[in-house]
Amino acid sequence: MSLCVLSVFWRSYPQSRTPQQSLITNFWPDAPSSVDAAYESQHTDRVLLFKGRKVWAFNGYDLVSGYPKPISSFGLPKTVKKIDAVLFDVASKKTLIFVDSKYYSYDEATKTMDQGFPKQAHETFSGLTGKVTAAFQYRGFTYIYSGPYMFEYSLRTGRLFRVLRNDYFLRCTNF
Repeated sequence: MSLCVLSVFWRSYPQSRTPQQSLITNFWPDAPSSVDAAYESQHTDRVLLFKGRKVWAFNGYDLVSGYPKPISSFGLPKTVKKIDAVLFDVASKKTLIFVDSKYYSYDEATKTMDQGFPKQAHETFSGLTGKVTAAFQYRGFTYIYSGPYMFEYSLRTGRLFRVLRNDYFLRCTNF
């Protein structure tokens, strides 16, 4: 069994078909050495890294002034101890924040949490039965990792398209 260590990240560039792998602290020296979750904000063009109850924001290679901040600055309850996954949903233009088997919907434009959340992830994403550990969108699909599987949902219909092993895209190793 392979293990993904969250001290590295993969970034794609328009001029290359192969994602480039880097150590987080080589790219962002002010970042924690490992993270729980990360995403690139479409609204602010910043990379946000989550570790425990804190979030770091980077503009290019630089830590944004005022960071790290508590994750409660997003409007999350103070009872949330860590974020497991974050996804910017291009369809709704919302940032989905996964905590255990629930998720919150954050509106970056208004900097507020949407009403009616958290929701159980399986209510929106059929087939999920456990904790969400990672999420991203790619080429018209939403990919959500849970346990040893990755669930692929169509962006157009929102329906479960297929279930894959969680190493489908990246063969992770220890570093």
